[in-house]
Amino acid sequence: MYAPERQQEILRLAQESGRVDVLSLAEEFQVTAETVRRDLKALDRAGLLRRVHGGAIPVGRLDFEPDLAERDALSADEKDRIAQAALAELPADGNVIVDAGTTTVRLAAAVPVDA
Repeated sequence: MYAPERQQEILRLAQESGRVDVLSLAEEFQVTAETVRRDLKALDRAGLLRRVHGGAIPVGRLDFEPDLAERDALSADEKDRIAQAALAELPADGNVIVDAGTTTVRLAAAVPVDA
């Protein structure tokens, strides 16, 4: 198996199981641990995996906050209902300051253009 093929399989395994370790990969691919370390280093440099002691984890596994697309899709119907309810509370005249957020962006989108 060529290095790019092995690296693709390592990436698949990491995403599937949430982590991979050097010794198991070396045994599975019948290569040395050093070869696996080089593969993991290459995947880490490419931003596809994050190296940790003894192995690697998929990028994003240690993130503390989901990405914007995930947050926006989470509870989308509820966010739309909140935006509509908040729209009814806005004054007819004056200015409104809207903070950043996946719910408030729905409120901003619901405000009529001619308002």
